Amino acid sequence: MHVLFLEPFDAGSHTYFLDTLTAGLEAEFGVRATVLRMPGRHWKWRMRGAVVWLREHHDAELRAAYDLVFCSSYLALAELVGFYPELGRVPRVLYFHENQLAYPQRVPDPNGRDLHFAFTQLTSALAASCCVFNSDYNRTSFLDGGVALLRRMPDARPTRWIEEIRGRSRVLGLPLDLGPVPRPEPRRAGGGGPVILWNHRWEHDKNPAELFGVLGEMAADGVPFRLLVCGQAFGDVPPEFALGRTRLAHRIEHWGFVADRAHYHALLRRADLAVSTAVHEFFGVAMLEATWAGARPLVPDRLVYPELFPPEFRYTDLRAALEPLCLEFASGARELRGDRERLVAGHRREAVLPQYHALFTSLVEGAPLPSGG
Repeated sequence: MHVLFLEPFDAGSHTYFLDTLTAGLEAEFGVRATVLRMPGRHWKWRMRGAVVWLREHHDAELRAAYDLVFCSSYLALAELVGFYPELGRVPRVLYFHENQLAYPQRVPDPNGRDLHFAFTQLTSALAASCCVFNSDYNRTSFLDGGVALLRRMPDARPTRWIEEIRGRSRVLGLPLDLGPVPRPEPRRAGGGGPVILWNHRWEHDKNPAELFGVLGEMAADGVPFRLLVCGQAFGDVPPEFALGRTRLAHRIEHWGFVADRAHYHALLRRADLAVSTAVHEFFGVAMLEATWAGARPLVPDRLVYPELFPPEFRYTDLRAALEPLCLEFASGARELRGDRERLVAGHRREAVLPQYHALFTSLVEGAPLPSGG
């Protein structure tokens, strides 16, 4: 099987996913992969212009023979098929890391969200043989948002558009390449309190304002904790990071992006608690990785998190959930680290890669799609 992989936004979880998927399918199933990438920046321009740029720079690769096309939803798939009708004659998988109908706005527009990008994704979904979402929350928010968007059309409104997409949609998450589960090392309670980890992108949708606001209040009230802050920055870093670094300087044990995977995993194993404050999360790689490393997850009761974590790991009020854990750990009344492999097992590459291969095989052979959520 020869698969063409297209990724116009090659950064962060997109890169992690594409590298793990292609390497695993090649090594374990003999899938031949041709991969075309573009740097992960200027996402709006990627959605507008990626197809034409790929046509200009990779025309020969796009005209080659393939058994299947796999692309992320930053690619305008209907445009691609328009330029290369031969690609429209093989199965086409559109993968949604996120969707523009549920992505939070940095600054709310009084005129409403720019829905042209969402409309492009809806058109791409209609041009796909199969739409794959990394979570049910991602799929549901996209389909429900699509219904609401099409209702705004003044006339010539398609009546089966969303139902067609729904019928060809599946849920398959990222195959996490984690290795053996580390043996959790018990921590000795002490006055320094637990080590809190925050390992997310340094952007507004991960809600650093809430994190540093709550931690600043707790520090001022003498609640014991130490802090690890990592994650990658893109473009303008929200000002809360500089303010948080200054306000919490005496609590910080690590600050900044860790590029080396081995060093990053070592950092995860230092954490007692891993915290998310996200207002946008369609999958949750960072929290699953931290949970695999032994940290106790603490996530908001929204977005994708109810799919990933039982109620005891979710909160509606961050400080009300976090402060008791810090105090109980410091007093020796609670151990936070533990083996929570059951929460991560279904997302490991060993479990997920065979599902992708089964999906690709079904599409290439024209068989009914395997169930995928």
